[in-house]
Amino acid sequence: MNLRNATLAAAVAAALGLPPQTVLAQDGSSPLKWYGSIYAKFLDGNRRYEEGLYSAVDGVDAEGGGDQGQGLELELMFNAQVSKQVEIGGRIHSRFNKNFWTNYGGFGVPDNNTANGGEDDPRANQYIKLRGAWARITPGYEWMDSATIGNSDWGMFDPWTQGKSRYIDRDNFGGVLLQGSALDRTVRWDVARISIPNYLGIQFDTGGNLDGSGVGFGQGDIYANDANWVGQVKYQPGPDWNMTLIGMYAKDRSIDKEDDNTLDGQSTNTAFDNTVVALKGQYSGLGWMDVSGAFYYSDFNADNPTAGWNFFNNAPCDGKWTGNCTFSPIPSSSMNDTSWLINLNFNELLLDGLSLSVQFFDVGSDYVSVMAARRESDVLLTEGQEATWMWGRPDYINGNRSNRPAMKGVGWGGWNGEVQQVVGSADNDFTDFDEPVAYQVTGWKGVTLVPKLALGDWEFAAEYSYIDFNTNWQACGGESQDDCGGYYTNEGMHAWGYGGDYRSPYAPYQDRLMQIFVLRAMYTLDVGNGLDLTARYKYISDEDDRVTKAKFLNDAYPANLPSASGGWIPNPGLGGCLECDDRQADYDTYGFSVGYQLHPDLYAKLIYELHKVELIDGTIDVVPVGVQSWMSWANYLTGETTKNRVALDFSYFLSGVEFGGTFDYFWGDYDPSFYTDLDGKRVRLLPGAQGTVATPLGDISTKNYEYNQYRMKIFMKVSF
Repeated sequence: MNLRNATLAAAVAAALGLPPQTVLAQDGSSPLKWYGSIYAKFLDGNRRYEEGLYSAVDGVDAEGGGDQGQGLELELMFNAQVSKQVEIGGRIHSRFNKNFWTNYGGFGVPDNNTANGGEDDPRANQYIKLRGAWARITPGYEWMDSATIGNSDWGMFDPWTQGKSRYIDRDNFGGVLLQGSALDRTVRWDVARISIPNYLGIQFDTGGNLDGSGVGFGQGDIYANDANWVGQVKYQPGPDWNMTLIGMYAKDRSIDKEDDNTLDGQSTNTAFDNTVVALKGQYSGLGWMDVSGAFYYSDFNADNPTAGWNFFNNAPCDGKWTGNCTFSPIPSSSMNDTSWLINLNFNELLLDGLSLSVQFFDVGSDYVSVMAARRESDVLLTEGQEATWMWGRPDYINGNRSNRPAMKGVGWGGWNGEVQQVVGSADNDFTDFDEPVAYQVTGWKGVTLVPKLALGDWEFAAEYSYIDFNTNWQACGGESQDDCGGYYTNEGMHAWGYGGDYRSPYAPYQDRLMQIFVLRAMYTLDVGNGLDLTARYKYISDEDDRVTKAKFLNDAYPANLPSASGGWIPNPGLGGCLECDDRQADYDTYGFSVGYQLHPDLYAKLIYELHKVELIDGTIDVVPVGVQSWMSWANYLTGETTKNRVALDFSYFLSGVEFGGTFDYFWGDYDPSFYTDLDGKRVRLLPGAQGTVATPLGDISTKNYEYNQYRMKIFMKVSF
């Protein structure tokens, strides 16, 4: 395409009001088009942490828990139609991490250590990285529509199988995708080979994270050709119904250590492989009701369960529940299971404006899908638990500035966003407090009812969820905790504290039941531009009887449990008291908001929330079962906690630019209470005059604790 033709094409496009890429040369090519965005973030808070420009990072030291600073990201995207049959595209992106403006481009480091927050530190030197590139070929064959080679978010598949990647990794996953159709496009198919990232293995490692020295994760194993093969066929003969069949096979290979002769090539073993098949369907031909459902089967084989490497003591994983390798996104033993869900949506029910959504669900305790979505894909209808209690703990035992691992979360306020249920290992790294939080729901089963009513200017919504657990077992269905070794513990705080552990769905002893009640009302008051009023109430009952058979008490609570209190005397077996380790949490949430269009470009919302929880978590005589207190992340929380939130949200739009932000202030208190076992029963303990009570989690003061947290986030996004 010569310059004259290109100029003429651009003039015609401008005259017709068409974007430049819509005008092609005779050979089908178009100029390279660049577009992108500039994103700025401003953080402030009274935690005074400069760890990074994200509120929460679980897995990376010195990069999370930040509430200070300003930073800027640049995103450049491009695409071009090379010919009628070839299109290319890509994304180049910088990252926040520790790119504070006060770093002065990496030169202004207070301690002059340029490898830690300076020009030599990739977290702070404002580097720009290729985040994704792809080429799409449309050969014009009848049997294949296109072939895409390179990076993608893989959102064309299913969150229970090959899930969509989180937004910060949106184009980091590479692979080959073939797509086609048949029978007048009533049948569509997708087949892909997607490389497995090396952190999605046993002990967060598929090999290759090390050079073989054993310091850190991995053992120098291969990982470059580890992949997930996935395919789906969708049949949609008309607008009323469709069916989809999905299958995937993921495999992690490792070097055969017994093959010392490399002259004829190096042999490999399978560290793990994972097969998942699914059948989905939807029908909407009734008019008054839509029906959809899905069935999943997974088979996971851990052929080399010690392939992971423990970075604490430089040794292979020992496969024990409380062993030397407790951090993993997938199990370390072989298992298979099923999962299914059925959705019924009643568009009209009894009254005009009344609708009802119903979901039945059953997620198997041993359902494993290595490449399932870990975030941003809500697989269940329920709104789940309250985000404010996710990682929101008082930290009065370990809440000192030197205890970084315990403080990498978002702080006492937790998250403000919704809770999203996922079946992959939940990943909340690199999130801010105003974003959704992911919670792993492996093992959940039950029913959710969501009625909605539109009545004049009023809108009402409600939810009732009854949630039982396939993980309700004693000793994981075995004879002792040794039979739990294949399940991962991560922080080991499942069903402990506020909201439980969102990263691990397993506990060695559990007998749990959770119920959720929600009421919500919305009304626009005819004042000025209209006041948007919202009110909600939410109640959660979460009960866990934990050990329910006397023969397991000594296994669950042995005499050698670790203690953070030198004066604590352990009580192995709880003296035969089965109810003494019961956990009961009752959550109440009241929320009110008023929104108003202050200006055609500016909308603001004032929010007040009251959160209350009453928690009885076992007895002071034992560490709650499954808690790894050596991590120093566990706090004593039995008692009543009250949390108030006042917030101001705003959004401001001009042509090409968007501003938004949240100002939060929390205050509240915690009134501890204490229980012990007496004559085989749990009884309230009245503290003495000493002012503290000895527990496995430390000497706990009997006084009332008061808390507050201020935090601010303002962002700007300019698209060009």
